[in-house]
Amino acid sequence: MSYAPILAAAFVLWPVMGLLGAQGYGPLLAVAAVPVLAIARPKTPPAIYALMALVFVGWAALSDMWSPASRGFVSGNLLEGDFAIRASGVRIVLTAVFGMLAVAGALQIKQGNAQRSARVMLGAFAVQGLLVALSAVIGGAVVAMIYGADPMEQAKGAQNISRNANAFMIVLPILLAYLVARPGWKWRAVAAGLVVASIVSVIFDDTDSGLIGIVFMFAAAAVVTLAPKTGYRWLLCTVAAYIASAPLLIGAGVKLISQLGISLPGSFQSRVYSWQLVISKSVEEPLIGHGIAASKTWRDTYADHPAWLAQLPASWAEYPVIPGHPHNMALQIWAETGVMGAVVAALTLVVIGFRLPAPSALRTDIRYAIAGLMGVVVSLFSFSYNVWNDSFWASIILAVCGIILLSRRERLSL
Repeated sequence: MSYAPILAAAFVLWPVMGLLGAQGYGPLLAVAAVPVLAIARPKTPPAIYALMALVFVGWAALSDMWSPASRGFVSGNLLEGDFAIRASGVRIVLTAVFGMLAVAGALQIKQGNAQRSARVMLGAFAVQGLLVALSAVIGGAVVAMIYGADPMEQAKGAQNISRNANAFMIVLPILLAYLVARPGWKWRAVAAGLVVASIVSVIFDDTDSGLIGIVFMFAAAAVVTLAPKTGYRWLLCTVAAYIASAPLLIGAGVKLISQLGISLPGSFQSRVYSWQLVISKSVEEPLIGHGIAASKTWRDTYADHPAWLAQLPASWAEYPVIPGHPHNMALQIWAETGVMGAVVAALTLVVIGFRLPAPSALRTDIRYAIAGLMGVVVSLFSFSYNVWNDSFWASIILAVCGIILLSRRERLSL
């Protein structure tokens, strides 16, 4: 039995998960990965980059032992329906294991055995794109209807819309690469229309990271165009250097912005203050970090930092400087897993960069789908999610499986 139809079935649920707030991609990855044990034989031993990734998540999970946010491993009762895995480390380890299974299964799909499955996947992505576009038009009215007049409740609905838009940004490079690679000017016109619609949608849905992701997507595509043999290495090694030097790099950038007197929008200015506080925390435990999810316990408010509050509305006085996590994964890795975690994470990306085929050796649509995905992920990595958000990483792994599935579809013109 081929793994392609199972992946296709998982992708049918992709837009449903996005519509529900994009928090269900972790369970969806598990559902997609478990059948691999019955129908395929994962490579043993795993590839070196997979082993390094496991070392990183293993170290992160181990850091739960000294994290002030540690709350035990599980809570609730499975039979009573309130069971939950409380430990972030356990969730991220499970995501890594399920991800390895899913990718292993996808890689064993034979060439030409994904014709229908790839079409189903692309159709699911298109449906999600339509839902994101509709949210830009009627999202406000729908949120008010579902969540009522309470501004706090409406904010939750708006956040779910933003998460769905970000989830679509993850698969947008796959759709665009597929369309651009098709022969004929009409498909390029469709691709251009999709780009414009995506830009408009993320602006209306107020997802700055999604908008930046589109810019990064095209920048990454330009890199592999200019460097057809080494493009992926340049991209991944650059991201690795960014992670390895994050406190110094971001700290210098923040200082430069201050010296130049650049005024940032409120949302970005608050992120800058959050990053400054996280950098100061990183210095306290530089080797092993404060432990996974420790940033949840850093409850400084703007009232504790009068100089920062002076640059913000007075109503921000009681807001936490770090709203649960730093909104920058590189800094969070440093603060919570220390230099040991940051170095392993960076080296893993370097190894992946040298193990990937040269862009020119890949089919046109696959070449640019991989590059575009890298660009979008860097944006979301830098501005949006908690680094231990298992649903986010599950969505990335599923997107990788989607690119592999597309590569197994034969295309005569490419």
